[in-house]
Amino acid sequence: MKDDGNAKFKLSKLKEAEGHYKDGLSHLETVKNDNKDLRDLKVTLLQNISVVTNKTGDYKETIRNCTKALKIDDKAVKALFHRSVAYLKT
Repeated sequence: MKDDGNAKFKLSKLKEAEGHYKDGLSHLETVKNDNKDLRDLKVTLLQNISVVTNKTGDYKETIRNCTKALKIDDKAVKALFHRSVAYLKT
């Protein structure tokens, strides 16, 4: 799903990319085993969603997703950056 989202993003099909990222994230939420790889993928998907929502002007969604990513990994630099951009835009 992440790769599909990345492909759509490269084609500037932002809403489709966002849908793929969100689908991937919802699938990850159903996984019972928690491990570093799973958490890393969640952070990546949340950050990718945030890139898209910043581009589409949905800054509140960006802030929400970046905050979720930072709760998983407080050193997620991309989440810090995109959240700060969203705060500046609002």
